[in-house]
Amino acid sequence: MSNVQTMEFDPDIDIQVLDGVYEPAEDSFLLLRSIDIRPGIRILEVGTGSGFIALHCAKAGVLVTATDISPVAVETARSNAKRNSLQIDIVQTDLASGISGKFDIILFNPPYITGEDGDVLTKREKEQLVGGSGGHEISIRFLDEVHDLLCEGGDIFLLTSSQSENNILEYARGIYEMEHMLNKELFFERLSVYRFNKTV
Repeated sequence: MSNVQTMEFDPDIDIQVLDGVYEPAEDSFLLLRSIDIRPGIRILEVGTGSGFIALHCAKAGVLVTATDISPVAVETARSNAKRNSLQIDIVQTDLASGISGKFDIILFNPPYITGEDGDVLTKREKEQLVGGSGGHEISIRFLDEVHDLLCEGGDIFLLTSSQSENNILEYARGIYEMEHMLNKELFFERLSVYRFNKTV
């Protein structure tokens, strides 16, 4: 594939994060480094937060749609896009609800903490970080919702945690082909990014 570009962190992108919005962290950087793109394709980023990854993609010449359920996150992402003079279509919605069209790449850095681990978090932190009682429920719902939004030959890049990824991978078998891209070992878990391609 010609003109393929591997994504790397760009320190020239100015990102400011409003209170209550997830700040770019280890998982954000890992997902960014997993993506390879070419100019002109269409990307959907679900759960954009501050717009960190969407901004990098837009700067690389990609047509980007980004969603977030949080109105504060949407406000933050729109402000960051304006600050960096980048064009992103930012929509407030739950996952990909109401999104139409086809996308070459779909991205998601989901909440992945289990409900039990989330017991020590504040209400706001739980909303940002807990992916369901088993930590995988939101990721599975995402894979369901975006299946028909993915172009033929397109890719989904999904970040997972070792605490819940087996449930996600088991669910996806037979629906998607899967490829492990990158991982990062942390003190209490391993973060990974998987590439999913449609099989049906």
